[in-house]
Amino acid sequence: MPRPGPLLRLVGSLERRRGARAFQLSLALLRAGSTSPLALSRQAATGPRAYVIGAGERVDLAVPSSGTQPLLPRHLAVIALPRPDGVLLRGLSLHPERELQVAPLPTTREGAASQSDAPAAGGAVARGGLSLLFDGLRLDVCAELENPPPGSGGDDAIGILEVFPVGQQLSFFAGTGVRGVGDVVSSVAGPDGGGHAVPALVLSQDEPPPAGGTLMLRTRLGVHRVEVTDHELRRGLLIGRSRRCVLGRGFDENDGLSRVHAVVIALDDGVYALDLASRYGLRDVSRPSRLVPAARLDDGVGCLVYGAGHLTFEA
Repeated sequence: MPRPGPLLRLVGSLERRRGARAFQLSLALLRAGSTSPLALSRQAATGPRAYVIGAGERVDLAVPSSGTQPLLPRHLAVIALPRPDGVLLRGLSLHPERELQVAPLPTTREGAASQSDAPAAGGAVARGGLSLLFDGLRLDVCAELENPPPGSGGDDAIGILEVFPVGQQLSFFAGTGVRGVGDVVSSVAGPDGGGHAVPALVLSQDEPPPAGGTLMLRTRLGVHRVEVTDHELRRGLLIGRSRRCVLGRGFDENDGLSRVHAVVIALDDGVYALDLASRYGLRDVSRPSRLVPAARLDDGVGCLVYGAGHLTFEA
């Protein structure tokens, strides 16, 4: 079956936007046991989004760095996914060694849980509300649909659905190799107009697991690709220059790729890239000047990662 033309894709995109579920999300950061927020943020959005909490720039909730364990620039992320029965929230540490504690969301500030009330974890999935304890701080997250359907439930629908052990909240890079691939080359211009051929790179394991698909970043230097399983996509993969990222290591900072740029994750209706407060963001393929907080990758269009390349996923 031929792919739909640009007009049909545009109409489909507009229909998805009309049908997108609007929601309100609030983030409150407190010291553990305190009732006075250190920082607050309220967001209104539609569709899947990722919100970043940390001590760096461009984050959605800036955390004052203090104490013996200063927080990292991008310390935590909260993924919000609006659904007919409410907003699913996923809170996770962006670092494999950093632990969280998942506590029941307090109904009042006086009912706040202490650090000892929950075991160490790497992240959790909840509906409607979530409370995460880390480094002497507590992050309370609440989200609700702007126009919930009748009978969708109220406070009784809020609750923890799943908890992830430390190091397993995402599919972090685990040491796969880099190899050249045959005669797939790209011509790179030199200072005096010349050029040389650079083989495309493929990231792979010696014995690759059953693949759910291929995540590809097409660049001027070739095609970087990694085979991923359905399980890894459901868990989530990081894109960026950091050694914990599955795709993007080895890029230069001048390529427009942040150390932790985006998370690629399988959601209800497809595979998405969600921006993680990166310097240059994700961009619309048809309008490269337009920043997008989230982009679907398995629709044949994908998104641009600034100067780094064109990111897509093939099932």
